[in-house]
This record gives sequence, structure tokens and C-alpha cells, in this order.
Amino acid sequence: MKVQDIVTEGRSRKPLRKAARLALPNHTQYDFLDNNAHPYLAYRFGIAMAGSPDMDMDRRGPIGSNFNMVDYTDGEAAIRRGAERIMGIKPSRSTGKGSEELSQVNKSSVIPAKRINRYGV
Repeated sequence: MKVQDIVTEGRSRKPLRKAARLALPNHTQYDFLDNNAHPYLAYRFGIAMAGSPDMDMDRRGPIGSNFNMVDYTDGEAAIRRGAERIMGIKPSRSTGKGSEELSQVNKSSVIPAKRINRYGV
């Protein structure tokens, strides 16, 4: 028995009906951009269309569809490391502990301080 005899996925796909073919001129379908298997890539395809054909962009972006998380407390970090140990995985990259502002970031609010009116409120 061949694999082709066992795997029938995709063979049962029916062609578009004649009415749909006639009503949808220039119809294009992308099997790889499946909203169930690759929803993020389908989203990125839409972003690429917005700047196309004049602009170029990274296909996956800096994060892609990879699972990302931020530990806000040491307890959350311990939970994450325990889950990593259970699943037998290691993070691909991380930024380290602590945060700091860049020098070009505005550190003061653009909203003026609240003024007290003549009634003291």
C-alpha cells in the first residue's frame, strides 16, 4: 500500500462551481496562507499588500507567530521555568531582567498638572 492510498487529504477538494468561477474574475487562492494553520502569515500577507510593490518588509517580523510572554514577578518566572522543564524546551531568546527608558523617550507627561481652582478643588 502506498502513502498516496492512505493519505486522502486534499483529494476530496471540489472545484469551484461554474457560477462562482464566472462571478469571481481574477480569483486567487493560497493554500499556504490557511487561516487555521498560518493565521499570522496570512495577516502579514495583508500587511505586505499594503506597501506592495514599492516597499519591502521582513516576512515574519521581529516576533512572528512564536509564543511570547513577559514575567512580571519572580513567581511568574518560576512558573514559566517549571513549565519549560516539564515540556523539555528552552527559550529561543530573551531580553534579561529589568527595564530602562531610552534617552529619547519623554519621561515627563505632556498632560499639564491639575490646577486647584479658587474653591480649593
